[in-house]
Amino acid sequence: MSSGGTSPSTASVLGKRVLTLTLGVGFLGGLGIPAAGAGAAATADPQAIVQQQAPSLPSGRTTYRTITDYNDEMLALSARHPGLVKHITLPHKTRQGREVYGIEVTHDVGAADGKPVLLMMGVHHGNEWPSGEHTMEFAYDLIDNDGKDPQVTRLLDKARVVFVPVVNVDGFVINRRTSCGLSPTCASSAGVDINRNYPFGWGSNAGSNATTRGPGPGSEPEVQNVMDLTKNNQVTVLITNHTSGHTVLRPPLEKRAGDTPDEAVYAALTDAITAENGYTGMKSGFDYETTGETPDWSYYATRGLGFTFEIMKTQSTSNTYSEVIEDYTGTGRYEGKSNREAFMAALEYAADPAGHSVITGKAPKGAVLKIAKDFDLWTAPIRQANNVVDPPQRIPTHLQSTLVTPANGKFAWHVNPSVRPAPAYTETGVVATGPGNFIKESWTLTCARPTGEVLETVHVTVDRGEQVDVRLQECKTRFNGNGPKN
Repeated sequence: MSSGGTSPSTASVLGKRVLTLTLGVGFLGGLGIPAAGAGAAATADPQAIVQQQAPSLPSGRTTYRTITDYNDEMLALSARHPGLVKHITLPHKTRQGREVYGIEVTHDVGAADGKPVLLMMGVHHGNEWPSGEHTMEFAYDLIDNDGKDPQVTRLLDKARVVFVPVVNVDGFVINRRTSCGLSPTCASSAGVDINRNYPFGWGSNAGSNATTRGPGPGSEPEVQNVMDLTKNNQVTVLITNHTSGHTVLRPPLEKRAGDTPDEAVYAALTDAITAENGYTGMKSGFDYETTGETPDWSYYATRGLGFTFEIMKTQSTSNTYSEVIEDYTGTGRYEGKSNREAFMAALEYAADPAGHSVITGKAPKGAVLKIAKDFDLWTAPIRQANNVVDPPQRIPTHLQSTLVTPANGKFAWHVNPSVRPAPAYTETGVVATGPGNFIKESWTLTCARPTGEVLETVHVTVDRGEQVDVRLQECKTRFNGNGPKN
């Protein structure tokens, strides 16, 4: 290796072991979750159930929040729990200049510790108020039960949870589905459906049109916020909450795209989730076809498993808060089947190393480790308003996340696989690939001083359920020889 320390090396990758990921009943049992269909709720008279008094939500909330409520509560939670909750401001303001906020929840929340991430969001569509409520309530649930509930406490040791309860702030403030788009006053009745604006597969107009999909792939700041969060964290599970229909949806979004390369794993986790909330689990395109949605982009960009939860059975937000409570807690009309437990099932999987990849090794105390990779995704062939179809557009994609080596020099970095799912949307059009079709790629891992000087670079190839050990000996030698000692 050159004295500059930036030449790639594969010699430092010492070994790899497989973390067993068993599908079917064994997989679900490993999560402590019964198979789909097990433990169905006892039948009861629906009218009698509705008359029962539902227990309170974790926050005690009984009415829908305003945007001020969300923002104030997130600030208050971070102030009350500084070691557990971190307030975040997403990088892009909305078209009307509003900030978009979130919180991160884990033990020692300020550390760059390499934990896997569950990302949960609400209100991509501004008039789907219950989606933000369930997102916020799960945050309260974890925060309030840390140190009390052994499962919650264990999971907050192992994983980080990022919450963005209101993605589409402009649309939420005026109670409409779309964002403001390019209209400076939000006067246009059209706006942009930001859940049709994600770049992967964008432009086919399935479930949208040349106006509501946005002026370009990933053009909207709300979408860029979610993409940045996903690309800069190791998001092993993503949940975007919507309303309504009581379904849990996974890719593909269009039938012609075919099943994902990870369909068996996707289906098993879908079954685990729906066993808890009683929803119908299905491939999204078999509900109705769309493109440009969050889970499709996030899966093909990162290989983390992305889901849409269509919560509640009622679309209207008028006089429906009792249903918000019942669907979260598994009471009333949803007796015995709760979204709380479905969210916990997803968090169990997000934290389980058998469901992602792990890079372990030793590095100097305080060294900054980064992993990154670059590749291209593609839109669909782009259908214009005049029915002219333009060629697919290339979407350069850069993933990067950071870990700071702890005091003992040993690290265990929970990451998504470097081996990437082969996408159906390509430079030449839509070509269904199907289960088991992957592109063998590597993470580029760098070890650097806190000043940014890179001391060593290695390539790490790792698949789902695998662990790879690296020894950054050159980084350790140079770090200790020319800087702080261990």
